[in-house]
Amino acid sequence: MNRPVRGGSLVGFALAFLVFASSPAPAQESWDAIYAGNAKVGHMHVNVEPLKDKTGRDLVRVRVDWDLTFKRGQSHARIMLHYGTIETPNGTVLRLDTRTRAGENDVRTFGDVVDGKMHLIEEVAGKRTPAVPIPWDDDVRGPYGAELSLSRQPIKPGETREIKTYIPEKNKICLTKLTAKSMEMVPLGPKREPRSLLRVEQEVSDDGVPQPAMSSTSWVDAQGQILKSHTDMLPGGLDILRTTKAGAMGDGGGAEFDLLTSTVIKTRRIPGAEKTRDIIYRIVMQNDEPAKVFAQDRRQTITPGSDKTTATVEVRSVGPQEGQADEPPTAEFLRSNPLVNSEDRRVIEHMQAAVGRNTDPWAKAVAIQKWVSENIKDKNFETAFASATEVARNLRGDCTEHSVLVAAMCRAAGIPARCAIGVVYGEGIGGKKLTGFGPHMWNEVYINGRWVAIDAAYNQSLVDATHLKLSTTSLEGVAPFDALTPVLRVLTRITIEPVEVR
Repeated sequence: MNRPVRGGSLVGFALAFLVFASSPAPAQESWDAIYAGNAKVGHMHVNVEPLKDKTGRDLVRVRVDWDLTFKRGQSHARIMLHYGTIETPNGTVLRLDTRTRAGENDVRTFGDVVDGKMHLIEEVAGKRTPAVPIPWDDDVRGPYGAELSLSRQPIKPGETREIKTYIPEKNKICLTKLTAKSMEMVPLGPKREPRSLLRVEQEVSDDGVPQPAMSSTSWVDAQGQILKSHTDMLPGGLDILRTTKAGAMGDGGGAEFDLLTSTVIKTRRIPGAEKTRDIIYRIVMQNDEPAKVFAQDRRQTITPGSDKTTATVEVRSVGPQEGQADEPPTAEFLRSNPLVNSEDRRVIEHMQAAVGRNTDPWAKAVAIQKWVSENIKDKNFETAFASATEVARNLRGDCTEHSVLVAAMCRAAGIPARCAIGVVYGEGIGGKKLTGFGPHMWNEVYINGRWVAIDAAYNQSLVDATHLKLSTTSLEGVAPFDALTPVLRVLTRITIEPVEVR
């Protein structure tokens, strides 16, 4: 049985929130072309303009609009992000507004700084979260703060600069470190002469912990403009090149970058994958620690190897009666939120149709999983990430859409539910003879004192042992996609070898 990977959108959506880590610094207005694996996948437009408030105070409006389209097998998924701040001329942020469209509705996070705190609200399809206050000093910069710092005050060879930067996908203030190296001759794309530019390494850390997926290398001119940047967050790398409006908006004229096939972690074939119940894997990561990357729970056991870059991972299929009990879930896994809107009328109607007269929680959860699997008939890759409200109406999508709808319907039925993020085994991926692991999202429901895995995308109430988990999320709060970023840590730096299959 071929098992196509259903979760390439996880990569594209996580990438969308990390693109600021490698974005060129703006002039008053700039255009940039974005390439993945040497194929053009989108563009970015930056505009910085002066304005005055009602009192006549000088301010600056920064707006970044970018547009990405990824080929995913026979489909194309489009992600658009609009980001803006109102700042003082020296970079103090007063207002923040981000809008990401990966389905039919925007995922919007916005807020103002009041009395030393940024008060952020998330809104999806008209449903809002209460404002979340974050301490915000005058020296905290917006997501584009490092790039603006370079353009306002060009960095010199040998210089190091640290900037407090707000990272939207984490909803946290992180430290961005810029280290200027030496001058290099840098190619800037087809039909353009190489230029001598200053190499600048950019590293992001969260409470002192490096964030490898956010690290990048930039090449800067004498005016502090980044003309090229590179990051390894995708196979083949992601490059952003300064160009003209016509160059940024053009189609590139070359081969497309297939997000589905390019993100496969190749491995040997696992016969009867959907029937496996216990698999031991050997994991090796380049410059990272798998024991800290993969989740450990009742279903998945991690044993560190002889050095930090290796580990043994055993994955077992377990039901609601097996193993030790888990800690009781917090309220966020039962209540409604903008992405998992369990109060939506259509979600409730679907839940009632699925559950029928069942009263047992496990019977309800299995009925919901099967209903979603059977009723999302248009299983396509065109939507990058849709809310449960949207999926309940159009009943289409891939693993992410299956997962958010299952979570919403389970919560509507009174069953705590969350989304699990990781990788899953597949064969014949993208219509090619590719065998390996790709990004995936499924669910866990809290039954009989235990978190139990179910997967509507594969119609499994007993999830097989080829699902390797990285993280879980309720998709609540103004940073609901932070749990997706671990996928980027494994794509370009990991090998997964099944050692023993049962």
